[in-house]
Formats: sequence, C-alpha cells, structure tokens
Amino acid sequence: MASSVSEKYSGSGVLIVDTISSSVLLVFDYTKNYNCCGGYIKYDLDEPKCLEKTAQEELREETRTLFSCDLDHLASCPFVDVQFSDEIFRCYIYKVACDRDVCSRFEQFDLTELSNDHSYLETTSMRFFPLKQFHEKKPWKMIDRTSMGRDQSGQQCPLHRRVISVIKQGIQQKLL
Repeated sequence: MASSVSEKYSGSGVLIVDTISSSVLLVFDYTKNYNCCGGYIKYDLDEPKCLEKTAQEELREETRTLFSCDLDHLASCPFVDVQFSDEIFRCYIYKVACDRDVCSRFEQFDLTELSNDHSYLETTSMRFFPLKQFHEKKPWKMIDRTSMGRDQSGQQCPLHRRVISVIKQGIQQKLL
C-alpha cells in the first residue's frame, strides 16, 4: 500500500472551516497568496498515516501552533484530492469553531517561543474568507478567473490555485 501513496501523493494539508462564521481561514504564505495549510509529504511513505501526519504538522506550523488536531480526529475528517500536474495533494476539511481574535493572535505571536525551525516562518498572515462567495456563481467565476477572493472585511486578496481547487472540489462533493 505504501507504493500507491508514493506514486500518487506529493503532499497533504488542512482547510480550516470556521463553523461560526461559515468562512475558511487561510494563511498568507511564501507564494504571496492566501492558501490552506499544507506541504510536501514529510514522513517515510511506508509509515502508516503519513498523509495525516504531514497535514497535522503543517496545520500546527502554518498557524503558529494556534491550531492543532488529534491525528485520529484528522484522519476521520472528510478530504478532497486535487491534481497538480502528475501529483495529487490531499486536503482534509477541518471544521472547527474559531476564536474571533485568532487572526490578531497570529499576528502578535512571539516567534521566539517556537523552535528555530524555519517552517514556522512560511506564513505571515491569516484571514477569514466567507464561503458564500464560493457558492455564488458570478463571484465564483471571477475568483476562478482572477485568483482573487474577498476576505471578511471585503478586501480583495490573492488566492493560491491550490486552495481554489480544494474549495471547488469541496463544494462539488458537498463538504462545504
């Protein structure tokens, strides 16, 4: 079974869905776009749950430890697989009630509290994006064409193609 993972998946991650505001919580990453948490597979492909473990670690790193998820809970979350070139990225849909001040806590986080691991520096901001815009046909077409979405305050922000694909599949599969 490990060979099927190695041949099929390049990485995994987590899309945080706020159950209170019906929004997705995205991080601004090194690509200069808002994105779901995620990265390349970090574990031996023979190891059980290597996709879940990578997603769990990416969630913790890219949210500066503000979010974490038990491995068994994460493994029970619904997921989408999105294709990029000849590789597949698995994204778990993590539905949680987010604190209203989580974005400001992210911005004010004392990075000296973290290890010297530079993975914690890959993201520099965090914002809520209402799901409603992705469900409406006209705004969705604009988002898909321009890779720009509106955050909770109405500001236009750049979205990574990966998170656009994840949201699109999540809606098609009725997960969002």
